[in-house]
Amino acid sequence: MRILARYILKEFFPPFIIALICFTFLLIFDDLFRLTKLFVQKGISPFYLVELLIYVMPATVVLSLPMAALVAILLALGRLSTDNEIVAMKAHGVAFHHLMMPLLGIVVVLSVVDLGLMDYALPQANLAYATLKRDIQRRNPAFVLEEATVMKELETEGKLWMYESTNDQSGRMQNVKIWDSIWSGHPRFSHAQEATLGFENGRAMLTLYDGLTYEPETDNPDGYRVTKFQQQRLALQLTEDLERGTFRNQTPRSMRIAQLGAFINTLQDSVQTSKNREFALNKLRFAQIEYHKKFSIPFACLAFGLMGVPLGLMVKRSGKMIGFGIGLAVILVYYLLLQIGQSAGLNGILSPALAMWLPNIVIGVFGIALSIYMIGEGTLRTWRARDSKLPLVVNRKAES
Repeated sequence: MRILARYILKEFFPPFIIALICFTFLLIFDDLFRLTKLFVQKGISPFYLVELLIYVMPATVVLSLPMAALVAILLALGRLSTDNEIVAMKAHGVAFHHLMMPLLGIVVVLSVVDLGLMDYALPQANLAYATLKRDIQRRNPAFVLEEATVMKELETEGKLWMYESTNDQSGRMQNVKIWDSIWSGHPRFSHAQEATLGFENGRAMLTLYDGLTYEPETDNPDGYRVTKFQQQRLALQLTEDLERGTFRNQTPRSMRIAQLGAFINTLQDSVQTSKNREFALNKLRFAQIEYHKKFSIPFACLAFGLMGVPLGLMVKRSGKMIGFGIGLAVILVYYLLLQIGQSAGLNGILSPALAMWLPNIVIGVFGIALSIYMIGEGTLRTWRARDSKLPLVVNRKAES
């Protein structure tokens, strides 16, 4: 059976490599267009764009690897079925599990590899990506000021701002709105009639004219304090030139599994004492979802393997493209369930663990059911064939 296992894996790896490359580039296209727009607006060196794309690669590979495994299984078994090699193997006593075990073995290995990427490469890449993108967004924001558009250059620092229009005579921005400390649970809002943006010593300075500031009261969570001002200056963490820095504010997506587990324990302890309990619960749910996602997405390889082997054997002489189409349909269902589960987990409808493992459970259960059907079908055919064999007829010459 070692020869059979090597033969099956030999059929598996070429389509797997091709599918991995194709799915990775398809997933990275969205980031490519978005980053190219940022590159053109900011006028930075294209080397920074290439660097950002390198940091995006681990996030795309961990998603494309399970998809490539499923498509490779379907194409490999589809090719064997189309050329009647599966029929020949069955005729020589090769059982369903003999075909299934090598492919399940390789998807388990791919799950472990994907888990390693998710735990080590992805957090490092996400942190480096956030750091470089923040540095790029801070560079000369005057190039990207757009009317009636929320400016998100400082979103990671908890600051958003926008303006409605520009005064043609004075050049000042009109009807300016600023949201500050949005991640702290105690956001502050400022609304000014006019504002100007300039640079002092290479740093951006936003000057507000004739406005109001609304901020929550410390002793009354339902109340807020209103402050009126004629002029107010607000320093923005924006620079005229691109300055590389270190981003220390890690998010759950840039933490390793052990770090994220400790972070979740800290959040659980702080939920009961938090003044804004709903905000703390949302933050906890998001961290828990990211924690379980680090395991569920890698082991989607195994779920796809359980589904792909029986589906691949069901593809008779219909051709390889039928198997490829089935694979895309399964992938679409999986990631649709993943998005639904993530939304349900964030809203508290499902527990974060169930929300993230639900797609694997659904795909895996269907795969196991199909495998049992295939095994049962083979057993039934063998049982029926035992009485359908023609009897051995021996012609004897009559003795004289």
